[in-house]
Amino acid sequence: MDNLCQEARTSWLRSWSGSLSIFRGKLMDKHSLQAGILNTSIATENTGDHIIMEAAQQELAIILKNYQTIHFPTHEKISRVSRKLQKKVEFNVACGTNLLHAHMLLIKQWNIGIKEACFMKPVILLGVGWRSQAKRNTDFYTRWLLKKVLSGSHLHSVRDSFTEQRLQQIGINNVVNTGCPTIWSLTEQHCKEIPREKGENVVVTLTDYSQNHELDRLLMNLVLTHYKNVFFWCQGTNDYQYLLDLGFDKKVEVIPPSLAGYNSLLADSGISLDFVGTRLHGGIRALQHKRRTIIIGVDHRANMKGKDFNLPVIHRYETVEKLEKSICDEMDTAISLPTQKIQEWKSQFV
Repeated sequence: MDNLCQEARTSWLRSWSGSLSIFRGKLMDKHSLQAGILNTSIATENTGDHIIMEAAQQELAIILKNYQTIHFPTHEKISRVSRKLQKKVEFNVACGTNLLHAHMLLIKQWNIGIKEACFMKPVILLGVGWRSQAKRNTDFYTRWLLKKVLSGSHLHSVRDSFTEQRLQQIGINNVVNTGCPTIWSLTEQHCKEIPREKGENVVVTLTDYSQNHELDRLLMNLVLTHYKNVFFWCQGTNDYQYLLDLGFDKKVEVIPPSLAGYNSLLADSGISLDFVGTRLHGGIRALQHKRRTIIIGVDHRANMKGKDFNLPVIHRYETVEKLEKSICDEMDTAISLPTQKIQEWKSQFV
């Protein structure tokens, strides 16, 4: 009997050891998966890129939970070390911003060339946009580049219908308009918790690369008239210099230019606060914090998001009376999320 028990114990240990080896093998296989993240917040002067990457990484942490992620820059060329790492990843996910353009040999928002295109693993887009709305044809080089580097077997997520159309025009049809991942959390329930009535105070932004002294002075005078305290946040490097040029630096309270400084103000539940300004992602961050928000659309990015997803955007060249009415009147925030398309894009990673 003792011998039988010993044999049974030995057999069980062998079986358990074999199962453990298989389990370890599967575990190692799972954790050996690697994916590249094309990080658009590396080497940038625009804090909006950090807002985008934060939202993208929250989504990717769930979608790519079984992958080790390796980050690569987009604003500068990939280095020798990065080229070696590219051999290890299965694919790359490009996260947001204006990476695409009709003339990518000349405009290096995404700093990629022929050499990089030839060794990079396939790229999947996540909320990526087209930089310019100018009606120029996409040149031969850019068509070749995008077809070479973008995955042909995955679904691409773009931030607006304009970008979707531009890609389809060059034969890239595996694309859905999901909006930027920064708006994915702005659900119906979230929007219901955003106040309808005007707040007592306001945080304002201006855009250093899209200046209009006349209209921006009108904007600043409006908020100084209708709010008790006016805070100013610098999203871009030269936003404060622009505020100085306009002559409003002594009339507002400038908060720290960091994302942490901005988050601190938005998260202060003791302050009744609106957002009014020309910085798109400054406005989206305010919406994420359930702040009543009016974004002044200075380019196609904001205006297309307003059209596609009912983001609270007023075109810069609307009348002053309409902007003043928007500030003073009650307003509902009702973002129209493309939930089905977002889920369709996510599901390809399951």
